Amino acid sequence: MRIVSLLPSATETVAALGHRRELVARSAECDAPADVRSLPVAMRAKTRDADRSSAEIDARVRAVRGDGESLYELDVPLLARLRPDLILTQDLCGVCSVTESEVAAACRSAGVNPEVLSLTPRTLGDVADTIDAVGRAVGAVDQARVLSTPLRRAPGRPAAVRPPRVAVVEWLDPPILAGLWVPEMIARAGGRALGPAPGGPGTRTTWAGIRRLRPDLVVVAPCSFSVERSIRELSGSPLGDRLLSLRATRGVWIVDEACFGRPGPRLAAGIDVLRALLGTAAPDRPMAIQRWDPPAPAMRGSQ
Repeated sequence: MRIVSLLPSATETVAALGHRRELVARSAECDAPADVRSLPVAMRAKTRDADRSSAEIDARVRAVRGDGESLYELDVPLLARLRPDLILTQDLCGVCSVTESEVAAACRSAGVNPEVLSLTPRTLGDVADTIDAVGRAVGAVDQARVLSTPLRRAPGRPAAVRPPRVAVVEWLDPPILAGLWVPEMIARAGGRALGPAPGGPGTRTTWAGIRRLRPDLVVVAPCSFSVERSIRELSGSPLGDRLLSLRATRGVWIVDEACFGRPGPRLAAGIDVLRALLGTAAPDRPMAIQRWDPPAPAMRGSQ
């Protein structure tokens, strides 16, 4: 089978199921496992945003989406040359990837007719279902069931009478409180999620708005940002001081977005991160996290 994955989470799932060698192309954002970076790129963003601030990226995305345009482009000649049997895509978020309709149009132009599996999870149960769906598509049903089981486990009772209030920030400027499957992750770790209800989209807010919610713990995991990328932006702008102004008693922690933003196997690692930070369980694996506590001058205020 020849598989093209246009989602980092789907790429990780295929590899975790033991079918890495069947991947023949990826999106530019697919970076794990590390060896997939050698694959040709079938989808990439139309503009390079690596050096832009979060505010600049947000403004560009809103402008492009407001005009009804796509943020990404598919390599139609590459699809024609590879002739994939299976394409993994999504139809949930036009900011994260191309949509199912865009993939269908590209396949018509390329003269190929693969199976297109669209993954659109909103809850942890949905994420587990998408892992099982990928397993069926690649012939790894039993392996998929093992991989999805940790995401189906019912949450235990909170470790405290008043569960710690947890804010997971999925974008920096403007701040966005994470929704979809993240509130369930927080509940399973023994916390109380601040922001949208489970399955709902992220909530755009302000730092003052988050401060009024009085979070005990703040986790910063901006979409598509590594820990290093987040720290680079925080260190060079007033955003770092605004995070400290939240006065979270359990601290502000920078976490790799893959643990929260990629709806695949690594969400289990995100739950482990939350449990470790809340003190409800000891970590059983290395964690890509860093506390935001720089030796900075007096805070410059917030908004």
